[in-house]
Amino acid sequence: MTFLLPRLPGPACDVIVRRFLEHGPSAWAGFRSDDLPDQVRFAATGGAPVPAGSLASVRQELVAIARKHGFGQQGARQSHAGFDAEAAAWLARSDLFTTGEALRDDVWAFVAAVMAPDITYWRFGNSTERYAGGVRNTFQRLWMRGRALDRGPGHPERWGLLDALTEDALVQITERPSIGGDHVLALAVAEAWLRAARHHGKGAMEDIMRRAILRIRVRNEIRSLADLPPGDLASFLDGVFGVPDQSATTRGGTLGVLDGPDAAPSRRSEDDKQVEALEDKRSMPGSSVADAARKVRQEAGKRGWLSPKSQSALETLQEGHAHLDRGERNALDYLLGKLSGAGVLADEISCLRAAMAEASVPGGSQDGGPERPRKRSWAIWRAR
Repeated sequence: MTFLLPRLPGPACDVIVRRFLEHGPSAWAGFRSDDLPDQVRFAATGGAPVPAGSLASVRQELVAIARKHGFGQQGARQSHAGFDAEAAAWLARSDLFTTGEALRDDVWAFVAAVMAPDITYWRFGNSTERYAGGVRNTFQRLWMRGRALDRGPGHPERWGLLDALTEDALVQITERPSIGGDHVLALAVAEAWLRAARHHGKGAMEDIMRRAILRIRVRNEIRSLADLPPGDLASFLDGVFGVPDQSATTRGGTLGVLDGPDAAPSRRSEDDKQVEALEDKRSMPGSSVADAARKVRQEAGKRGWLSPKSQSALETLQEGHAHLDRGERNALDYLLGKLSGAGVLADEISCLRAAMAEASVPGGSQDGGPERPRKRSWAIWRAR
């Protein structure tokens, strides 16, 4: 039988979370699976509402995993990364989250805001986006990781990627639908990241990963990478990550299907050249706006203040483009105000505000943002 999971609509989630944060986790009455809030809904058709006992079991499992990593234990060593890895594996295995119900944001809003707000608070504090449904939801992001990076029940280290990859690498893979939504491609990128980390060292992987993801997304628009033979896909990804090439033949593929970034110039497509130009522009240290955006992004990330739109705005500025949509501008303006109030990065904040003001004046910015191009450059534009 298909069980329908509880759903918490966005406005109701906001009210419940605001009330929880105002009073603090110590005043929370706890989760009662047989007495859900009035705002919780179930789908009208398609199955039967999940039994209260099953919801209670999910809560018990999540608490047990969290306690192993320091939750609710005064003075205990906190291991958030360990909790994320173990909880991701458990959520991906759970029978309750194998149906289409688990694809709904409002289901995960229920889990984070009603079933386990204390764990959400332990993990992310007052960051409201971690309670709401979406890719930043405390538990939804873990379920997505577990589903995307499952090596399969026959693998001796089935969930090893969840432990091995850094938070930045996990975010780069799972928060991009064109990669995280494709199990074959997500798994291949994660395995390539491991090989690259062994070659370059983990400390160098953040910048390498960001450049690699741009190239992967562009090429995936031109040709479905997941449909390549495993050997060819691995060879291409090794080239993207700057890992010394291994013979595609030894991997069961054929050479020459895709050229890596080190291929001879005569074999590179025009799209490859445009991607490299984007990468060069993105990595130029001379751009004060790009450097300011990078520093603001790092500081806001440490404080847990980044929202999806403010992060998108900062990534756009880092890549050398001045055009932001209204939502991105508003989110970035709010973030800069918070950082200014905290008394940090005054010069960088001024630089970004000046760039935003210049871009908002007709004719004031030479860039004007990436307009939708014609034909060949369409994949480049999409990947931005």
